Amino acid sequence: MESQLNVRERNDIDRHLGFLATTIGQNVAPGFGTLQQVAIGAGKRSWREAFCSLFESVLRDAEDMFIHLPYAEIRHELVRLASALDEVTLPRLAVVGFGRSTHVLLDEESKQLSGVVDFSSAFWGDMLMAEIFESPSLAVVEGAGFPLTRTKRENIRVLMYSCYRLVCQITIQYYRNRNEPKEFDARRRLTATIANMVTIESA
Repeated sequence: MESQLNVRERNDIDRHLGFLATTIGQNVAPGFGTLQQVAIGAGKRSWREAFCSLFESVLRDAEDMFIHLPYAEIRHELVRLASALDEVTLPRLAVVGFGRSTHVLLDEESKQLSGVVDFSSAFWGDMLMAEIFESPSLAVVEGAGFPLTRTKRENIRVLMYSCYRLVCQITIQYYRNRNEPKEFDARRRLTATIANMVTIESA
C-alpha cells in the first residue's frame, strides 16, 4: 500500500510516526537495559555500559554461529566512539525496530496510520536507537520535535545504532530460515556503515 501514497499522505504518516516515537520516549526508567533487566533491578547505571553489553552479546551470538563478520573492526570502533554514548543520561523507552515498514499498519480507506506492531525490541536507553531516526524524513523530524540538524555525538550514536541493528539482522538469518537477499543487503549496508564510522573522529 505504501506505493499508493502521495507525498502529503506519506508526510502525514511520517509526522505521526515521529510523534509516536517521542511519545513512547517520554516513559523513563531508573536504569538502562532490557525491559526485563530493569524490571528486576538489574539495569545498568550508564548507557555506554548497557549498549556495549547489548552489542557484545549479539556479536558473541554471531561468533557462536561462525558467521563471517569484521568482529575486530566492529569492536574497535565501538570502543573508540563509545564516549558519545555518555551524553545519554536518562533511560528512555525506545523501540529499536520502530518505523520499519513491516511494523506499520495503515487504514486502506483513509490512508492514515492505524497502528504499530512488534514492540519486542523495546529497550530502556536512547530514543535515537529507533530505526526511524536512522535516515529520517523532514516530516519524521518535525513530528518528533527534534532540531533539523544533529550534533556530532548524535550522528556518532546513530551510526553505532545502525551498526548494531545490521549485525542483528545478519545474525538472525542464521537462527532462522535464511533470506539471502535480506542478508546480502544488510551486509552491504553494514560495510558502508563501518566505513562511515572509521572516518569519524571520536567525540
